[in-house]
Amino acid sequence: MAIAAVRRRLWRGVGTAAAAAASGTDGNLLARLVSEPECRVKATMEEAASSGSHRDGAFWEPLAAALLRASSPTKAHLILEWKLEKLLTEDIQDCEPYSRIIRFCGQTRNATLAMRVFECVEAKGIQLNNNIFNALINAFLSAGDLLSAMTLYESMEDMDGCNPSSATYDAFICAFSLLGSGHAMMSWFVAAKNAGFTPSIEAFESLITGFVQLSMLDDAKMVFEEMIAFEIKPNSTILEASLEIISRKEETSRVGDFLKRVSDSNWELNKAIVVRLTRICLDRDEIAEMEQLLALIQKGPHLSSETQLHHGIIRFYAKADHLADMEHAIYRMLDNGVMFMCPEDVEVIICSYFRHREFDRLDLFLNRIRSLFKLNRSIYDILVAGYRKFDLHERLDSTIADMREAGFA
Repeated sequence: MAIAAVRRRLWRGVGTAAAAAASGTDGNLLARLVSEPECRVKATMEEAASSGSHRDGAFWEPLAAALLRASSPTKAHLILEWKLEKLLTEDIQDCEPYSRIIRFCGQTRNATLAMRVFECVEAKGIQLNNNIFNALINAFLSAGDLLSAMTLYESMEDMDGCNPSSATYDAFICAFSLLGSGHAMMSWFVAAKNAGFTPSIEAFESLITGFVQLSMLDDAKMVFEEMIAFEIKPNSTILEASLEIISRKEETSRVGDFLKRVSDSNWELNKAIVVRLTRICLDRDEIAEMEQLLALIQKGPHLSSETQLHHGIIRFYAKADHLADMEHAIYRMLDNGVMFMCPEDVEVIICSYFRHREFDRLDLFLNRIRSLFKLNRSIYDILVAGYRKFDLHERLDSTIADMREAGFA
């Protein structure tokens, strides 16, 4: 049989891999399985399968997963063995149920059981497909058995109907990303493209984050651009990695391009990305980027960052004495229900009005915020000093009266 030689080669590596790997559930049934001894697990599963509520046979997988979470891996594997025995007893000729068991073995890093399932499928003469090969490759890769995974991949290349698929290449890309092997990641990425496949979003995430962790920033940037060329929408993890590339390469001029892409492509920004972008924009004091980011997150869930950006924009215009832009930013913020949080921001606004000698507009500003923001001693001192400087006695007397009423001598 064509696979026999491959199987013998695979078995030689399984022992070492298994040793290395050592490193919507039915609540009542789960409680029984947890409390009962291991020798009763299969019998309990058989009883459950015979009952009306579990006739569909799909209940085993969430139970096995729950037992793993409950730190009962042996019982979880006994469920897998029970499911395998049941498939064999019922003479199931479909490859998919066996593939599901092998996929679960990949999650538990049990390459030995995965190989046993594969051998049973072959022994029954069931038509193999690339799904079961991919499942077994994932099981070997999760167990750290690269040799067996590679051997299986090579055998797929020579078998009709079982040729490597996009999922095959994705599995190797993700595995070598976890291993921190940049050269291997890139080799499998190129191999996938040469075979005519587009990597999945998960594979692109593994590539980009893997290269960033290895400080291979040019490679990460190149892969990101290829992903965009494939019209794949980046997820939050990829966007965070992309922003990390910009920061570490000190390409802060590209922040504006990044924001434009987010806006044009309607990419979603999570809290961590918004916080980091806000910090970058405020630190650089670039008004265009602050305005870009504010437009992206306004009326969204990022209230803290929105408030910081409003204040940063207002401070920028106040210090630059761009009075019209400053007032537009102030009233835009207030109209959006955001209030001043820091007295220093109010102080720079007042000073800008005094420099322009726009006393009536200063009065309008103070009247707008007076009911929502309590002036402190420092703000009153600035007002008193300004009105004295410009001999505005009526405003000075009124301010002193307000100051005394507020409890300041």
